[in-house]
Amino acid sequence: MFVLVDKASGGVYAVKDDTTVERVVQLFQEEDDAVRYHEYLIAADYERELIITPCDEQQVKDNCASFGYVYTVIKPTDIVYPPSELD
Repeated sequence: MFVLVDKASGGVYAVKDDTTVERVVQLFQEEDDAVRYHEYLIAADYERELIITPCDEQQVKDNCASFGYVYTVIKPTDIVYPPSELD
């Protein structure tokens, strides 16, 4: 599993769900998918510098529960793009 992490703060990147206004951490099963998503963010001029980091799935899930975030697992068959308005 892989997540995007803010290089400066060490915080995990999360997308705001416009429907529920929750923050959603994306867990990528494949590094290539995390790389692709990261490249989309760069192309969209996302202002923070992110790095792709391997992670323990259960630890991320536990942290999400502790901090009030939700998570989603991005499978190789999923196609995800950053939101049109980036935070």
